[in-house]
Amino acid sequence: MSNYEAEAYLKVVEVGVAEAGEICKKTKIPFGRVYQVLNSLAAKGLIEVQNTRPKRYTARKTRLAFKTLLQQKRENMEKQLQKTIEAASQIEEIISKKIPTAPKERTFWTTAVGVEEAIEMLRSNFEEAEKEICIILQHAYPDEECNYKDSEATIPKEAIKATERGVKIKALLNEEFIIPKIEYMKECGMKEKIMDKVEIRAMKNAIPSYFEVIDGEKVVLKVNNPKNPAQILAMTKIWDVKLAKEIREKFEEMWSEAKPLKLS
Repeated sequence: MSNYEAEAYLKVVEVGVAEAGEICKKTKIPFGRVYQVLNSLAAKGLIEVQNTRPKRYTARKTRLAFKTLLQQKRENMEKQLQKTIEAASQIEEIISKKIPTAPKERTFWTTAVGVEEAIEMLRSNFEEAEKEICIILQHAYPDEECNYKDSEATIPKEAIKATERGVKIKALLNEEFIIPKIEYMKECGMKEKIMDKVEIRAMKNAIPSYFEVIDGEKVVLKVNNPKNPAQILAMTKIWDVKLAKEIREKFEEMWSEAKPLKLS
């Protein structure tokens, strides 16, 4: 409400039943504005109008008045949100036509430092994938200290959402990592979905390091802290088609040697 509307509404509540002239005298609302203000309050469902000469006004019960006001506010916000969504969609379509699908001669990279930034980058990687993610998982990702549970849940949660968009996900795990990882997903109620939607294979040999290949054009590498290998130091995403191709070929070699994961 505007200041005048708030002032008029409180005065109507105080008086009980009032006429416009009375409201004008007992407030700072100019006479030329008082009818406009009272009509606005009536439109918002805060007061009721008796169509006599002169008109008389009374406040609606607070429960009904504010229920109506909140409903109107919700409807207005939903309309504005829909307009914003439509505008954003149009802008996205225009801009996406101007952004190159991949850098042909240049390499572009970004780095996330620390656990929280790494988790956010990981989430973003799944969100931006359009076709495929090839991912290698080592032991606990990405940290056994800060935000451990949040980070452990990020991969399965985001993987499920990505597959629901049609993204194909292939995950390689080493055998010592399988049992605790599957048990954790079972606790979170995600085991069945993961097993149904994500291709998972297990390797007997130790996996060299965590990495991802996204859509055959981006490579994501994790750097562990030399003083504490269980703790993440940084994560780097490199947009380089040639590098992505080479890493993906290595992934396929390891994939062909691994065995499909079958758990009861």
